[in-house]
Amino acid sequence: MHGNPHALATPRFSLNGQSTDTRLTLWLGLPSAREHFDSSTLSAADQARLAGRRNSRRRADFEVSRALLATVDLEATAYSLSHSAERAALLIAPDGWQIGVDLEMSRPRDVLKLARFAFHEDEVRALESAAPDSRQTLFYTLWTLKESFAKALQLELVDALRQCVFWNEDGRWHGRVPIRSAWGAIVFQPRPDIFVAAAWIGRSEAVSLQLWEWPPKQRADWPVIAACAGAPSSADAAPA
Repeated sequence: MHGNPHALATPRFSLNGQSTDTRLTLWLGLPSAREHFDSSTLSAADQARLAGRRNSRRRADFEVSRALLATVDLEATAYSLSHSAERAALLIAPDGWQIGVDLEMSRPRDVLKLARFAFHEDEVRALESAAPDSRQTLFYTLWTLKESFAKALQLELVDALRQCVFWNEDGRWHGRVPIRSAWGAIVFQPRPDIFVAAAWIGRSEAVSLQLWEWPPKQRADWPVIAACAGAPSSADAAPA
């Protein structure tokens, strides 16, 4: 893929650092969070959502995510939530931030077929040329980046899949995102089968991420598999 003149050469992230950098917090809720679920803490809107989840799997995902929400202080903050397979990811930022998070569980699927249908042609070529044992990781890295930006930018997922484009060039990740503001993103792999991406918009200063798992509440240190950032631009950064 071609280079992006608006991508920062070295994305600035500090994991769990005690610095003056702007701080975001990323939580991973585990299946045992369901034991802490209390329907009485739900808002009226979430009560209605729970009533509509008759599928046991979807109900379990919902209970884990709402149990995590109930245990975290969200006062005067922005947050984004994602859940899958009885896990939940919660990204928290200062009020007013544009952020998005996506959690995906890796499972056997025809990733090339999905990519050919939904991804940019350059990303499809990258997946086609990837070694079979690394193709799944590359697919979920791309997918979670795109879906996290769909939330941060309030795009329809189908638009984000096409318009948010990412690639690895000489060991560094780059991207094109359809916005003229600064942006950043990072993808973690907390477990071999779990991928979590966090994205933020409109912040050019260094970002510090605190990582937590619950229950029990404990600080986390997850492998980073992709990180990239873009500087503000007066030109449309969307791919052709």
